Amino acid sequence: MSPDIFANALTHPGTGPLLIERSDGHTSTTDLGWWLHQYEARPPGDLAALDWAGPGTAEDIGCCTGRHLKYLAARGISAHGIDTCEAAVTRAREDGTRADVADAHTYTPPQPVDTVIALGGGPGIAGTLKAVPAFLGRLASWLAPGGQLIVSSVDWTATADQHRAWVDQATSDSRYPGDIRLRLRHDGQTGDWFDWVWLDPDTLKTAAGQAGLDVAEIRRFGPAWYAATLRRTTP
Repeated sequence: MSPDIFANALTHPGTGPLLIERSDGHTSTTDLGWWLHQYEARPPGDLAALDWAGPGTAEDIGCCTGRHLKYLAARGISAHGIDTCEAAVTRAREDGTRADVADAHTYTPPQPVDTVIALGGGPGIAGTLKAVPAFLGRLASWLAPGGQLIVSSVDWTATADQHRAWVDQATSDSRYPGDIRLRLRHDGQTGDWFDWVWLDPDTLKTAAGQAGLDVAEIRRFGPAWYAATLRRTTP
């Protein structure tokens, strides 16, 4: 069984950075400092997308250590989160937020909520572009009438020139370039490969439409990261 690399990085942050490796060898570093409440750490750029959350209730997918939940609670929003990482959920609960270990593919909130949040590239949990419409539809099924999804992703087209070999190979193979395989590495340990998907805004709009959703608004955070609000096309 593969070690829980993310949990190890959260519980042993002093033993090195969390690395995300793509199947072609490209590797990036993830800073967990903000999630670990380190004073000097910068919050993720898409945090500002939480300002879209209206009054009422919210469910945060991939809540990690609960920092989104604290932010929402400070605005009077009753928020609950889920994450598959037990260490992250434990930290969230220790910080006074409501969270449970659960998988968005199988979890259902006990009551409909006004906002479902999937930041940090949350639609990528679907794994592949083909699976995105059904995944978005599943999240939308949690919404109360008039509710919204708040999601973020990476517009891979904005950095295509920096990853030209990957994009060209995917295009040659008739694959969507946002469909990738990743694995996590930390402190000499390496996790299993898993599927992930980054969605450019036009593709998100198409997938959302297939799920009966409209992209109501898009906000960019730098050249590639962006967030969007999605609402049902019919009440």
